Amino acid sequence: MALQLQILSNVLQRLKNTETTATGYLYGIMYNDTLVVLTFGINENDSENENLIDYMTLQLNLPADIYCCGILQIGECQEINPDVFKDIDITDNPLLLKYSHSALKVQAYFYVHQKLEVANDFTIISGDDLSRKFAYVRLQATLPLVAQDGNILEALEESRKNIASGKIGIHFPTNNMYLFRTDNDLKGTLIKDILCASKDYDKSFKASNKNHHTGATDIINAHMLLKISGEKNSEESIKYAPVLQHIKKSFNSLECSLHIDALSLVNLNVKSAELHAILVESICRNIRLIEIQQEKQSEETDFSTKLPEIMHFKPQGCGHLFTVAYPSNFTNDSTMEYRKALHKALAFDLTKPYFRRGNAVKLHTQANEILINPHEAISHKGITGKLSIIYGLYSYHHYMQDDFDDNGWGCSYRSLQTIISWYRLQGYTDIPIPTHCKIQQCLVDIGDKPFAFIGSKQWIGSTEISFVLSTLLNIDTKILCVSSGEEMSALIPQLANHFDTQGTPVMIGGGVLAHTILGVSYDEHSGEGKFLILDPHYMGAEHLTTILNKGWCGWKTKDFWKKDAFYNMCLPQRPITF
Repeated sequence: MALQLQILSNVLQRLKNTETTATGYLYGIMYNDTLVVLTFGINENDSENENLIDYMTLQLNLPADIYCCGILQIGECQEINPDVFKDIDITDNPLLLKYSHSALKVQAYFYVHQKLEVANDFTIISGDDLSRKFAYVRLQATLPLVAQDGNILEALEESRKNIASGKIGIHFPTNNMYLFRTDNDLKGTLIKDILCASKDYDKSFKASNKNHHTGATDIINAHMLLKISGEKNSEESIKYAPVLQHIKKSFNSLECSLHIDALSLVNLNVKSAELHAILVESICRNIRLIEIQQEKQSEETDFSTKLPEIMHFKPQGCGHLFTVAYPSNFTNDSTMEYRKALHKALAFDLTKPYFRRGNAVKLHTQANEILINPHEAISHKGITGKLSIIYGLYSYHHYMQDDFDDNGWGCSYRSLQTIISWYRLQGYTDIPIPTHCKIQQCLVDIGDKPFAFIGSKQWIGSTEISFVLSTLLNIDTKILCVSSGEEMSALIPQLANHFDTQGTPVMIGGGVLAHTILGVSYDEHSGEGKFLILDPHYMGAEHLTTILNKGWCGWKTKDFWKKDAFYNMCLPQRPITF
């Protein structure tokens, strides 16, 4: 059967954003004689860069079962040397993908019997297509690590090799099922039958995949169990009696905890035996990342018993999760060079952060947790013309949250909290979302308000919002003003430019009300425009359906603005940094 080719749409979009001639590697998944290309990495020609990320190291950052599957050429490159295919073992027919900037065209070839054959019938798939066929499995465990004579790297390697032997069990808490390497009862069982055994789980699983563009990503959770005893009726247990060896000697030992947080991207038709092997591979990748970072950490810092920290990211436009091991107690400044290398390897620009602590994704949701990006669930049906929408992630802050009664006076404070959440979730800052009291204290500290302002129920406006953003985040802002709501439509082009270039939420205050603008639409033919509004006056629970059906987040016409009220808008600016 001929090998079929599918390419994730995000790959093509990222290729369009590259500006230089380059070569690199492709990464994807094989299933049912189909190769799915999910991402790529760019070769960097700086051999002196100690943070250089080669193609095999980059594979460790990807969820198992994603492997290097081919070669990438962007622009006019030299003829391909067949030797580059020899290390690619996910398939007998590695892929060559050529992308032309001038033609905006992709050409695909399979390497078959030492020659290139054109693959004309490849298809482009979306993130939704991917989520219907694949599921993320997150495997977590904490293992005691004992290092003799302080050799942590040796202890890590020993743990990795022990796990690689397959002597572990996997527990799925959702339906309380266990999976072992030699589990005869589950042989031939499809993973979707194991993981979607309960109706409640199946429902939540499907819902989570519909929400995969948001900051919160639901994932199938699993835990690891180390197997102490040998295999049942194994040859060793039959032929040999246990032998204990007691050696008396003094040595120094170091004890610490190894925290595993490994990801796999698994086809739902994978059988249980293959699933076990994939999950073992994910753990080994996790530990290998920790080993690499621990080696750097030992060279650069004083001796520490705290191992590197695992974090997961889903960069905007990337289409898949990405795992990074950072040094313990890291800061954004201390990881700058490594993050720069990641940006270059993945062809990301250096004007936006993707791998800061604030960019890390949530891999679970809790009841009544603050909503992330509720506007993404809104249909744009009936919205004509050009759309200019907020970039990235934010959390929805509104009246009565955090058991704090700000009904009737706190709408501007809540809009400010939403704005600051945007800077947090994009990784620009680590400061907590400020409380009303903290906001008031800030305005008092800079001399804008008297001391009696703290603890009051006084309103604040766009000017105060700009003061707080400048003080707490060192953020520049622009102010737009209109003398009446009738003039708001005239400002749509300026607001559109803001969302296209800055992408931040806009706070608007008028009369005694404040709102947050998340985007605008404008139809040049009709001259009509609309505003995407996030309303902080909502007082209910974090229930998305209610919020959308009642219009607390939705598109509004120019009639939404009062004709007899003046409006001031605070437009926060985006820092140019990674």
